[in-house]
Amino acid sequence: MSTDNTGLLIIRAYVERDSSAPLRAEIRLTSDVSAGIERTLVLADADVVARLVRSWLDDILNGPTADSGRHAGITRP
Repeated sequence: MSTDNTGLLIIRAYVERDSSAPLRAEIRLTSDVSAGIERTLVLADADVVARLVRSWLDDILNGPTADSGRHAGITRP
């Protein structure tokens, strides 16, 4: 098994019952495990969470950017 493009994404989801948008998803991610956790986000929209996960998976699939040697990165939703 190759580990050239190994990332890690952790989602901790919980509900804030008194909020008008009760879903919370705390996301910790990296597209290079040797660098450690690169970003932590807290989101309240399931569709935004899904788009972020898809974007992160695309980063893993596409690998490092040609000019930097690093992964392309996740844009803030």
